[in-house]
Amino acid sequence: MADQVQNTSESTQKTFADFCVFNDGSKTKDGKDNSFVGIKFEQDSPKIYFPLGISETNDEDILRQEFFTLLSVLSDKPLQEYFPEDFLENDVSDTFPINAYITVLQYYLKWGYFVETEHVYKKGTSGKINWNKTIKNTKPQLVKNIDGKYQVVYLNLITRKTTYQEDNLITLIHKFCVYDAASKLGPLFGIDKNFVEDTGLTVEETLLADFSDALQSKIANTFNDKYLSLFEALLQIIEYLAGKAIQRNEFDKDFTFGVNKFDHVWEAMVDSIFGTVPNKNNYNPHLKYVAEGKANSNGDNLECDGDTGESLRSTLRPDTIMRQDSSIFILDSKYYRFGLSKNTSHLPGAESICKQMAYAEYVEKMPNSGCVYNAFVMPYCAEDSSSPYGMKREGFIYGDWKDIGNASKPYHKIACILLDMKSVMRNYTSNKTAQKEMAAMIAGE
Repeated sequence: MADQVQNTSESTQKTFADFCVFNDGSKTKDGKDNSFVGIKFEQDSPKIYFPLGISETNDEDILRQEFFTLLSVLSDKPLQEYFPEDFLENDVSDTFPINAYITVLQYYLKWGYFVETEHVYKKGTSGKINWNKTIKNTKPQLVKNIDGKYQVVYLNLITRKTTYQEDNLITLIHKFCVYDAASKLGPLFGIDKNFVEDTGLTVEETLLADFSDALQSKIANTFNDKYLSLFEALLQIIEYLAGKAIQRNEFDKDFTFGVNKFDHVWEAMVDSIFGTVPNKNNYNPHLKYVAEGKANSNGDNLECDGDTGESLRSTLRPDTIMRQDSSIFILDSKYYRFGLSKNTSHLPGAESICKQMAYAEYVEKMPNSGCVYNAFVMPYCAEDSSSPYGMKREGFIYGDWKDIGNASKPYHKIACILLDMKSVMRNYTSNKTAQKEMAAMIAGE
C-alpha cells in the first residue's frame, strides 16, 4: 500500500495550496463579502474556498488543518440551528456527504481495500490455538511428567486460521467508492484516480440498491468500530449516488459542499461564544400597524391591542445579547473585510448604525437593563493570539445625530471589535473568559 501511495503522490504534481482559494475581500464592491465558502469540483479538480481571515500560506500541514476545521464548521448541525430557515433551504449545500468520502479515502490510504475475513476452526497444531473452544470441545489427557506427577494435557487442539475472501461484495463496493472518491477529492490527498482500481461499474439505481442492502446488513452485524465507520461511510456514498441516479462522469461536474454566504455562519459562531441570553426574542423591537380610527391609533397601549399576528409586520432581531454583571452588550456580527483592509469604507453603514441604536433604546427601557453597550464584531487574521480569539478593538463609530459629549449614552458609541477567524472556527463554544474580555473592550476599560 505504501508503494501505491508513493506512486500516486509522485504522479500528482500539484500541492495542497494549488487547490485553495483565499478570500481577501478585494473582489467585492460593498462592505461585506457574499462569496461561496466551502469546496467545489471545478474543471475536473476540487477547489477549497476559505472565508475572510484565513491567510494564504504554502505550509501543507496548516492548510490541511484549516481545511478540516472548515469542514467541521460547515458540517456542524447544532451550529446550523442558529441559521435562518430560508438560508438553510437556499444557501447551504450540505447534501454531498464529504465526510463520508474523506473517511473512505483515509481508510484506503491507511489499510488499502477492505477485504472480508473468515475465521476457520479445526483440530490440529497449525494456526493460533483457541483455548476456549479447545477446553469446551475436547477431552484432556492425564500425563505423568518426569517428576512422576500427573498433569492435564490437551492433545487435540482447536486452532483458528484466518482466510481472506477477496471476491466479497463489500470489497467490490469499497473499490467502487474509492474510485468515485478519488475522482472527486483524490488530488487533496495525493491520490491519482489513474492509480486506483476502476470497477467499471456505472451509477445505476438497481446496482446501488443491492449495494445499499448489503451494507445495511453488514452494519447490523458489525461491532468493530473501525469497520463500522467505514461501512457507514460507504452507505452514505451509495445512498447519495442513488439519489442522483446519473452516470458518475455527469455527476462530477455538480458536486458542491458549502455556503453561498458565510455571514450567517460567522453570526452563529459569534453568538455561540458570546451569547448568554437563552431567549433573545424578549429583546426584539417590533413594528406594528394600527388601522386609522382605532382607539390606539395614536400609538398608545399597543401591547393591549387585540389585533395581533400579521399586524406584527416586522421584527428587528439582534445577533447576540451578552449580559455581564448588570450591563447588557448588543453584538452585531458583520462578515465585513474591514479587519483585513482597515479601510473605513468597509465598516458598517448608517442603516446598521441606526438598527444598533434602536436595539439599545428598546433594551434600555426593559426592567433591570443596567448600562447598555453596542459593538460590531468583524473577522480578521491575527498575528498572535495573546488575547482570547486574538480579540482587539479597532475604535468606535459615532452617529452625529446623537449626543457625543457628557450627556451621551454608552450605546451611542459602537465599538469595532475584531476576532481572529481561525481561532473562532476552531472553538466556538461558550467562553466566559472571552465574554469578560469583550465586555471590558466595548466599555472602553
